[in-house]
Amino acid sequence: MSDKKISIPEVLADALFKDEDLESPPPIIKIGGKIIATEGNFITINGLPKSFKTTWSFYFIAAALLRKELFDISVILKADEKIILIDTEQSIHDFSKQIKTLKYTLKTKKLPEQFKAFLFRKYEPDVILNSIYTLVKEQRPKLLFIDNLTELVINPNDMIESKKVIQFLKLITAEFNCVIVCLLHLAKSNLQSLGNLGSYADRGAQSVLKVTFDKDTKASTLEPSLMRSDVYFNPVAITWNAENKEFTQIDAQPEKKAGRSKFILKELTDQDHYNRIGAIFNGDREIIYGELVEEIKKIYGIGTNIAKQQIIPYLAGNNFLKSNKGIYTPNYKKSK
Repeated sequence: MSDKKISIPEVLADALFKDEDLESPPPIIKIGGKIIATEGNFITINGLPKSFKTTWSFYFIAAALLRKELFDISVILKADEKIILIDTEQSIHDFSKQIKTLKYTLKTKKLPEQFKAFLFRKYEPDVILNSIYTLVKEQRPKLLFIDNLTELVINPNDMIESKKVIQFLKLITAEFNCVIVCLLHLAKSNLQSLGNLGSYADRGAQSVLKVTFDKDTKASTLEPSLMRSDVYFNPVAITWNAENKEFTQIDAQPEKKAGRSKFILKELTDQDHYNRIGAIFNGDREIIYGELVEEIKKIYGIGTNIAKQQIIPYLAGNNFLKSNKGIYTPNYKKSK
């Protein structure tokens, strides 16, 4: 990452808000015509292992390279704007299979110069972070994929380490005006984003998308979990067509979309609560009740009533939070 030292006067001059009319940044990614990502932002695609998150990310790439809509996905790039994929998990042999599928979708035998992929499976997080910064600085891609964000930290529950990665994403999206697509695992225990890293990522993302896999129908569904810049799009489902040897789009099954209505407080572990509290408070800052309600709604993915009637009473009653005249602060003693 950059070693440049910035003085406080420079920071203040750079951070000062200027009351000017600004044009809306152009959308880079759309799904179903809804804005998912604009320049200078990052989004997350969350899902359990083997839910086909990586497959979806490759269709984002294919839509960009073909310059046409695929499975309701549109990626608006110019012919000279670059795409970089960072893979931190797959072996070269497994990754090659994904590339073959991409080339088949593109109807080409050779990858376009517009796209480059880098495999960092064998490297430590700090090496990967520094390499990503160098790549973005030198290559100036408009679109950067990181699969998987979890491998950029030693411990996804570590608050400081997780915050460092999210600040890194904010830095390079702002400095180089690109869009980053981050893939993240969900915890099997509660289907929430993994650790403090996941909580911070969801909080900072322009959009949070979720991928689910139905074992009965063999369908992988992409759906919105959080949309900051547009209304929610309709879920999109695909399944493998053995006859044509490719994925095809099928009707999504809205009745199977049980993610949000499935919230059960007792299924969350103490560590789950501490992860979310860490993301909400970002250290030991103080929060008034109204702000706490709104933050809990975002991080827990719930409505106002559940936040007020279940979560806050539970967190306060079980000493996760401390309250003094309506001012709330975190209580980390239990986790230690």
